[in-house]
Amino acid sequence: MIRKNLDLIIVGFVVLAIVMYDVTLELLGELMHLVFEGFHVAFEYVELGIEEAVELVFHVLDIGEIIEYLFESDRHGSQVVTFYILVTIAWFGFYRLSKLVPRLWASFKQMVLNTWVRRKTELELYWLSLTIRDKVTLAVTAVAVAYIASFFVM
Repeated sequence: MIRKNLDLIIVGFVVLAIVMYDVTLELLGELMHLVFEGFHVAFEYVELGIEEAVELVFHVLDIGEIIEYLFESDRHGSQVVTFYILVTIAWFGFYRLSKLVPRLWASFKQMVLNTWVRRKTELELYWLSLTIRDKVTLAVTAVAVAYIASFFVM
């Protein structure tokens, strides 16, 4: 039931978000703050892990001076290497994302188009199956609900 009418549920949430835009914007801001905090904490853990691994390799292989000379760094050679490792990981992630996003966007557009055509056809068939009395009743009910709902929006 939910899977069959998921598009109507999504449309309902979008309409609710438009009607209650102030609450929506506040919740969206809080959600973005939470997501960025999570990314920041995860980034710090990854950076700390890479930095500790690089320092361990420097001490085990005793190549700290060589790295400092190659990167022209007098202090914190492990931080320079950590930075380049993180840049490489980010570049690879963006590369993979650039390959994935166009396919996801195309499939999303096709899904929305299919849903739009299916729902429009169902609505048209439903409207054609109604009698004149049922059509007038449905129109009056929709206008009455919109009028009552306008009191809650303003």
